[in-house]
Amino acid sequence: MGFYDKKRTFLLYQGLLLLFAMLLVFYAADFPSIPVVELVLLGCTLLIAASGLIYGSLASLALSLVVLFLFGTLLIWQEFVSATNEMSLWEIVLWMVVFPAAALISGTFSKWMAGVLAENRELKEKFQSLVTIDEVTKFDNQNRFQLHLEEEFKRTQRTNSPFSLLLIKVKYLDKFEQLYGVKEKNHLLRSLSSILWDKLRITDRKFRIADDTFAVILTHTEEENTADVIRKVEGMLKHHQLSNQKRDITVTLAFGVAHYQAELLDFTEMIQHAQSDLEHYVQ
Repeated sequence: MGFYDKKRTFLLYQGLLLLFAMLLVFYAADFPSIPVVELVLLGCTLLIAASGLIYGSLASLALSLVVLFLFGTLLIWQEFVSATNEMSLWEIVLWMVVFPAAALISGTFSKWMAGVLAENRELKEKFQSLVTIDEVTKFDNQNRFQLHLEEEFKRTQRTNSPFSLLLIKVKYLDKFEQLYGVKEKNHLLRSLSSILWDKLRITDRKFRIADDTFAVILTHTEEENTADVIRKVEGMLKHHQLSNQKRDITVTLAFGVAHYQAELLDFTEMIQHAQSDLEHYVQ
């Protein structure tokens, strides 16, 4: 869909396709000779149409008025100065109609295309909002994270049972990708997700909320128990083997923790506390 999000790129390809079709027509007609004046007028028409497609009706109409003025000036010059007029009255009227018509048609098409592209972007955004599974790790993504966290927060308010929020960030992941490529980055993320699946409870809800960050909702978990979870995960992934099994590397993780407290107003405060803890984490 990204191609159709760019109006000018899309219209450029359409214009090139139109020119290619015109060349085919000329080729099929064995390239008939066309007077220079008509070639210039045809070029002006295409220029008006291109401006309408790219910049809209107002720009193309303004350009068509300029072309009409120049066309009228040329006719006057031919009539009174050069005394040669190669165009009939019918042809003159035809070109005077063609210029504004090209502006109106191309401007209308541009407006219609802008609406189509806006609708396409809206549908793309809606589609992305419906996608809840991260393709690499198979964890729920950011869209589901806040829904589940809010649900757990409200449940804890009713039952007063403890829970904690754990954020895990793979530090320097962008540099890792530059060194080893996307395939190895995905292998690293899958390794981490596999450890989280194996070492945490089924009831602990797991999410990938950013390219380098995971979140875990630790249900029924007291504050003192989160340190054991962090130590377990960090120890398992401290040494990571590349997918080609040719090299072991050291992975640096950062952790942020927030615990439910009755004085918190809503779940977003837990996210803020965990992110602050994540930023100040020291191994």
